[in-house]
Amino acid sequence: MNGTTPKTGAEYLARLESFHRLDKEREDMLKELIAKYQDLEERFEKKCKEYDNEAQTRSLYQAQANEANKNLTDIQHKAEVNSFVFAIIDGDGAVFRDHLIAKGEEGGAMAAHQLRLDIKKHLKEIYPDVNVETWKIVAHVVLNLDGLSRKLCSVNITKSLSELPAFARGFSRAQGLFSIIDVGKGKEQADFKVRETFRLMVYNLQCRHIIFGPCHDRGYIVELRPYQLETSTSARISLLETTPASYEFQELKFRRVRFIDVFRSEPLPDGPPSPIATSSPPPSSSKSQNYATIVSTWRSTETPIKEFKNLAVTPSSSPRSTPMKYYLVNSAGERVDEPLPLPDLISNQRFRERSEREGRQPCNRWHLTGVCEVPTCTYYHGERLSPGEQLVLRIRARGTFCARKSACNNVDCYWGHHCKYGQKCRQAYTCTFAGTHDMDLTPAVKIYEDGSREKLPS
Repeated sequence: MNGTTPKTGAEYLARLESFHRLDKEREDMLKELIAKYQDLEERFEKKCKEYDNEAQTRSLYQAQANEANKNLTDIQHKAEVNSFVFAIIDGDGAVFRDHLIAKGEEGGAMAAHQLRLDIKKHLKEIYPDVNVETWKIVAHVVLNLDGLSRKLCSVNITKSLSELPAFARGFSRAQGLFSIIDVGKGKEQADFKVRETFRLMVYNLQCRHIIFGPCHDRGYIVELRPYQLETSTSARISLLETTPASYEFQELKFRRVRFIDVFRSEPLPDGPPSPIATSSPPPSSSKSQNYATIVSTWRSTETPIKEFKNLAVTPSSSPRSTPMKYYLVNSAGERVDEPLPLPDLISNQRFRERSEREGRQPCNRWHLTGVCEVPTCTYYHGERLSPGEQLVLRIRARGTFCARKSACNNVDCYWGHHCKYGQKCRQAYTCTFAGTHDMDLTPAVKIYEDGSREKLPS
């Protein structure tokens, strides 16, 4: 015997039981592995299906996105090609310049041309980085043609009721997208059309900018207020100011623009003006005639207006051989501006054309006094304006309040020193010269450039 202890039957049975247990564990492990594999296989198949679905969906969305981008590009292109600027103006308050209306159809064409130039210039200032030349300009002026015609006739601005209709025809024919729209009687007629047109254009994508002309009527303020809170919308709106806007309009957060060569900057008078306010200077027989000569002739031939009824003076016992420059003051020593005649139509036109040609405004100092000592002056100089054009410039300068106000003693001062309407001014709170409405406009003393004084008869 080799000395090995023989195993008993019990031991073999124990070992056999151990083998069975191991086989059971191996079987359980295999079953677990197979179950996990099946689960993994099912999940994989599910993910594959989801992926296929996602791929199909993505392809569908991509195709739709490509189509949408193409449509957007087409819309943007069409919007860019057909971009326009819309000017909607209440013509019952924004009245065209007298000399333009007086020219009938020709004046209407001139007004349309000038309005188009002014709008284009305004757009270039707002959008310096955009080619606004491609934008079409549409202008609608809404008014009561018959009512305004009668008003203009009643204050002697027009000579007949046919002048304004002729002007309207010329305006509408001169530019293909410009129209004067007659809505007939009733204030609400014009208001309604202006409001509805404005609402239509505010959110029109092709309408790149709106020039809205309501600043004479406070009733439009409620219409405008909601839009001032929308920055993207308010930036596309400019308010056209003709007569001075009330403080309610000034509080609105919109840019304002004035087209002074097209629209009146003062309200229509309540009644016919006196001869001195409507007459033009007598025609000059010599081009060398200066502004002083024109005004001298005008003063000697026209009847003074009411506020200056005491302007005529008794000849001095020692007449001056050379007329000296002077200014007038009232009994309180406050400076009183002498009224200016209206310039002739040709001078108005030449003044505008030269300003357009120069691309800037004329220098008041140089053209009215002959001297400008400002080395960096940004206004144009060159050949001095003609006497008639100087009168146009002088009238414009009168609209700016002199820094010294009624205490000014500069005989050459061309600024305004008080409101020319006095207590009759209808813009009491917004007038540039608001503090002068109670001022006595009757001249009492004439003060010459050498300091001498001449008392005027009361």
